[in-house]
Amino acid sequence: MPKPKPAVVYDINVLVSAFVGPDAEWPFIAQVPPTTSSPDADALSIAFDADEFSLYSSPHVMENLARVLVDDYGVQPARAASIVAAVLEIVDTSGGAVIDPPRKAFDVADHEDNLILDLAIAVEATIVVSNDTDLTSLSPWHNRIAIMRPREFVSRVVQMRRGR
Repeated sequence: MPKPKPAVVYDINVLVSAFVGPDAEWPFIAQVPPTTSSPDADALSIAFDADEFSLYSSPHVMENLARVLVDDYGVQPARAASIVAAVLEIVDTSGGAVIDPPRKAFDVADHEDNLILDLAIAVEATIVVSNDTDLTSLSPWHNRIAIMRPREFVSRVVQMRRGR
């Protein structure tokens, strides 16, 4: 029986930037390594490879991804729906899942950040990838979950791949 892959959670801001950030090239997904100028897109590419970890998400993250794309970035609803479908496919391909976690985290003033931590707790994530300083400043959260920026996450995965 194969060893289960570590669980990883991406914050909404990583997903948004991967699709509409200044260096996003969606629907193109570059294979990593080498890395591109968009660490958020590179993180998405790594999840798409489904080699090192399983990506987990929640209905809340998916709903907010669509809402932010439409409301804040002017993405057409049909395109936002296709982006959400792509993320759901990546989650599935990686061996992860979309779950609705129970509320357990109240460590951060921002309610949204606590919902990301709730997801990490529920899936026993080893890593949360976020661009949010309020979250990354908590790392390692409760001495068990690394919270890192996409560039650091991608760099670590690339180093690990080179070491194989």
